[in-house]
Amino acid sequence: MSILLTGGSGKTAPRVAALLAADKKPFVLGSRQGPGSGSSDHPTVKFDMSDESTWIKLFENAQIKAVYMMEPRISEPWVPMNKFVDFAKNQGVSRFVLCAGTSAAIGKDGMGRVWEHLIKSGVDYCVLRPSWFMENLSEPGLAFTVGKLNKIFTAAQDGKIPFISADDIAEVAYHALTDEKSYNCDLRILGPENLTYDQVAETLSKVLRRKIEHVKLDEASRIDGLVQAGLSDYFARFVTRLEVMASQDFEKGTSDDVERVTGHPPKSFEKFAEENKAVWSSS
Repeated sequence: MSILLTGGSGKTAPRVAALLAADKKPFVLGSRQGPGSGSSDHPTVKFDMSDESTWIKLFENAQIKAVYMMEPRISEPWVPMNKFVDFAKNQGVSRFVLCAGTSAAIGKDGMGRVWEHLIKSGVDYCVLRPSWFMENLSEPGLAFTVGKLNKIFTAAQDGKIPFISADDIAEVAYHALTDEKSYNCDLRILGPENLTYDQVAETLSKVLRRKIEHVKLDEASRIDGLVQAGLSDYFARFVTRLEVMASQDFEKGTSDDVERVTGHPPKSFEKFAEENKAVWSSS
């Protein structure tokens, strides 16, 4: 019996795959892009939450006992996701782990609708609610602005955010999928510190041994800058809205869920910066 990991080309599913592989637990890594989209160590199969034919084909070729679900980037994603939960349950899946986010609430549009459906379906479940990923800072956009411009542009002002590493999210997901007893609750996956972007910039300055500046933008300027950088107007407004909410301390919080589940505290931002400093090399 295998574990299905959706979002195979994302940040967390491949990390969960690596943990399962190290423990010699069988898994299937599903991706909308299909074979070739994952790492060579963990090949992917075609799985598209909005294409039911891919569900059927996957279950014809594997016996699945648990599923890790990531939100697909489609409108009203809870509609196909809830339908998939019913399909998978009928195929013998007994446990679902949903990676949602800070704003998810039972019954609320978004992952809250899936969370509610899992409860009503009577399956074993766990809803992960991580804050912002540290890895966002090492992706191409921010890797460029930090590495080449020595700047971080946001509309987050002085808002505090408990940045979390995808490594910690994946490890919690691994336990939620494989521990003998299901958690049947939500877990707040937060980093060990509530940091402003000024503090993030200070830490990067220390690690990189050069001045990194956090540039505080108003909402309109941030949207305009993201659009000029190549984002769609919709996604630029979405990102900016999250940052404006963060400026009001929407993300701020504390939780011991990572340590309680994994047995160790979550990674600090300074450790993450040390591990990834080559990404922001100015050379």
